[in-house]
Amino acid sequence: MDLRRKLLIIVGVTLVCTLIAFYAITHGIVLGAFVTLEERNTQQNMNRFMNLLSEDLSSLDTMARAWAPRDDTYTFLRDGNLQYIDKNFGPDTFKSNRLNFMVFLNTSGSIFYAKAFNLTTNQEEPLPEILEGMVTGNQVLRSFPQNNASMSGFLMLSEGPVMVASAPITTKNYDGVSRGTLIVGRFLDESEIRRIGQLTNQQVMIYPRSEAGSPADVRAAQVELDTNSSIYIQPDSPTTIAGYAQIEDLYATPILIIKTQLPREIYAQGQATLDYFTLSYIVLVLIFAITFLYLLDSSILSPISRLSTDVKRIGMTRDLSARLKVGKEENEVTNLQENINKTLAALEKAQGRLQKSEEKNRALLSAVPDLLCQVKREGIHEEFNATTAAELGAMALHELLGNEIEEIKETFEVIPQGANGPEGGEMGNGEISPVFIFEYTVSGKGGLRYYEMRLVVSGKDEVLAIARDITDRKQAEDELERYRARLEELVGARTQELQRTNEQLRQEIFQRKLIEAQKREAYEQIEKNIEQFAILGDHIRNPLAVIVGLADLSEGTSSVKILEQAKMIDGIIDQLDRGWIESEKVREFLRRYYSNDKESGK
Repeated sequence: MDLRRKLLIIVGVTLVCTLIAFYAITHGIVLGAFVTLEERNTQQNMNRFMNLLSEDLSSLDTMARAWAPRDDTYTFLRDGNLQYIDKNFGPDTFKSNRLNFMVFLNTSGSIFYAKAFNLTTNQEEPLPEILEGMVTGNQVLRSFPQNNASMSGFLMLSEGPVMVASAPITTKNYDGVSRGTLIVGRFLDESEIRRIGQLTNQQVMIYPRSEAGSPADVRAAQVELDTNSSIYIQPDSPTTIAGYAQIEDLYATPILIIKTQLPREIYAQGQATLDYFTLSYIVLVLIFAITFLYLLDSSILSPISRLSTDVKRIGMTRDLSARLKVGKEENEVTNLQENINKTLAALEKAQGRLQKSEEKNRALLSAVPDLLCQVKREGIHEEFNATTAAELGAMALHELLGNEIEEIKETFEVIPQGANGPEGGEMGNGEISPVFIFEYTVSGKGGLRYYEMRLVVSGKDEVLAIARDITDRKQAEDELERYRARLEELVGARTQELQRTNEQLRQEIFQRKLIEAQKREAYEQIEKNIEQFAILGDHIRNPLAVIVGLADLSEGTSSVKILEQAKMIDGIIDQLDRGWIESEKVREFLRRYYSNDKESGK
């Protein structure tokens, strides 16, 4: 495959990979940005809807807080005058405030007065039983921490969700005891949802939670809303995107799923922008590729092709004096042409030096003191320096090589069996072939001569043999071996003498240790005896004092004799004390002597 075709393939593959990478990156970044923008817009619209719904609930709470703390309302709960109802809660009040019902409860939680209104037919209706049960049975709507408080929120009935607000009925200054509760409400039906959706310019649907007939996307959104966030955004189809949110009742329990739908205009605009951008990028890349290939061919490929043709011609003719034609422009190709011409000139000079070197090598081989010859597998050998062979005993070498000795056979066993064999003494993988060395002897007129033979692979099925006379070295080695044996004898005799001396020293050390042990035992016994002398006088004087005391108490000649004997015994004890003092001096002398002796022994 030529260079042009390779470059076309490389450029083509590069462009395709670039386009794929470009589309993937832009699709992930640009289109991802549009998707994020679309989700943010959907969330904003969902927030707008929830805010409007919260405002509707706040308006109900405002109405309840406006009508409940009034003096006329407070009076109505006492006298039940219906003129108050006709004046304040006529059909216009229900229509303008979009109320579906209002209920007045007394303090016991029973309905004092109730009124319902159908906003579709603009007609008053009886209060549905389900609403009666809701307002009378819901303690939360009637529990207030103080008179100026209120309560509002959503409740789920069997007929659908409803928004309610309640406030305690008091005077306008919130004075006195509450006479009951005012409850106002509005059904959160399809018409109300549609009205709020039109205000936010989006399609809105409501679904009761955990309803078996709910769509799959609503059930999936319910799981996400329970675990992740308050608003969940998900494309509903390729052309619409949906937002989901939950509504909680007065007990903070989710009862409704709100779903809003918007057309995916932002995503469609992003997709169109990405398509136009990608098409423009493809056109630009194609223009760049065509221009790049044209300039590359005219400035690089064509000169390289001409250069390759000229080099091939010189290689076929093997004319090292030929030169390439160098272009006029200075660039990498012309520099390469000049370098090739310099290389050809250097090769021409090297060829001349090689011829001179071969002549010099022949002269060196003739002067080498070793025998050099090539040996083939068949045993044929060719001498390189015949003069040296004659001096080393060529006849013996001829016989040796001609007999195909085992060492040469083993050498040929490791010769690679390639087609051309190793060249220059190298193996097929570029490593230097190993050298095999062995020695042999030749008997001649001058006696036994020693020779060293070195064999190295020099070509296919041939080795280079180098023979050297090592008789002088062998004789020196023999003489050295005799000296070594004599030295070992002297070392052995000296070692035996040292062993005997060491044994005598060990005996002397043992005797000294034995004497030291006997000295230590004698010293310890002397110390024990001196200690016994020290306490012996006290042991004798104590009973002697008792005897003298008893003799003093008695009368007669026997007591006189006892006292005389006691004086004699006391004199003996005094002599023992003086002897103990002398013994203590002896022990102190022995202690100093023994301690010095031990320190000198250490």
